[in-house]
Amino acid sequence: MSHLSRIAKGLAVAATLAPAPLMAQTTINVLGGFSNQYQNAEIEKPFFEGLEETTGGAIAARFRSLDELGLKGYDAFRQLQSGVFQVMEISPGYVSGDDPFVLGLDLPGIMPEIGMAKEAIDAYRAPLQKRVREKFDGEVVAIWPYPASMLFCRGELNGLADLKGKKVRVFSPALNDLVTTFGATGVTLPFSEVYPSLQRGVVDCAIAASLSGYEAKWHEVTDTLFSLPLTWATQLHVANGSFWDGLPEDQRATLTTAFKDMEDEMWSVAATATDQGVACNTGGDCPFGEPADMTLVEYTAEDEALLEDAVKSAVLPGWGEECNAGYDACTAIWNETVGAATGYSID
Repeated sequence: MSHLSRIAKGLAVAATLAPAPLMAQTTINVLGGFSNQYQNAEIEKPFFEGLEETTGGAIAARFRSLDELGLKGYDAFRQLQSGVFQVMEISPGYVSGDDPFVLGLDLPGIMPEIGMAKEAIDAYRAPLQKRVREKFDGEVVAIWPYPASMLFCRGELNGLADLKGKKVRVFSPALNDLVTTFGATGVTLPFSEVYPSLQRGVVDCAIAASLSGYEAKWHEVTDTLFSLPLTWATQLHVANGSFWDGLPEDQRATLTTAFKDMEDEMWSVAATATDQGVACNTGGDCPFGEPADMTLVEYTAEDEALLEDAVKSAVLPGWGEECNAGYDACTAIWNETVGAATGYSID
């Protein structure tokens, strides 16, 4: 089945969730992330399934996940504009082909600490909201991170220099620029296709959140976890703009508060979940199941220097050139927001 056929099939299934007319209670159709990721299963899904209670009966949600509908996430903005879903979780790395500006909040290698990530993303929030509304008629209602993304590899990986000649699963153009700098070949794959690709040797390594990789059982098909945080795989929850504007003011206010609470909870678990993911994959104390026996390789000062060089020489110039081509204010905004928070600048 072709990619477009799969999308059409997924939308056909989703179309059975036609939105109810606005009455005393509003029912919204929601597309969430992949169901086998901790924050999606334990925070996102319960949040939407409990929305009717949270809002005192004013708003209810019909919740579906990407994998449940057989969707990949690359067409998220187009699906949002279609109005089939009123709220969607959207991965900037997956949709940056539609507008590179959205990836500016989480370029790899620039914010290893979660506190810095929070400061940078908060600085970028207002211009991102404005851009998504103008270009896609979407209302960004929440921004939050997965645990830190790391390298899961078949065989040994003792440092970034060892990536030379390897095929590495990436999920954004900027990550592709990063691994290419080290002599690797980037292979873009949705999360659901990574396990079999590792199993068959289609890729040698894959980048994902430490806990997400554990819960997807990547430890069954990889041997080494390299601990250097590369990105937070930051996610957006975005509402269809026409739907959002059509809500009564009190319902918009109620939803705004509820989304802020969900976002805060997502941030509160991201750092802890990073450490738990490392422990679960490498024989430590694991609250989510039996610990795996991957080898944990700690990064060195040499790896940090290599990463910084790659960011300055490839990641930032590559993204900046692409983003400015479609939005001439792109890097100026980025320098004033994310750049100021992280200490980087794009010329």
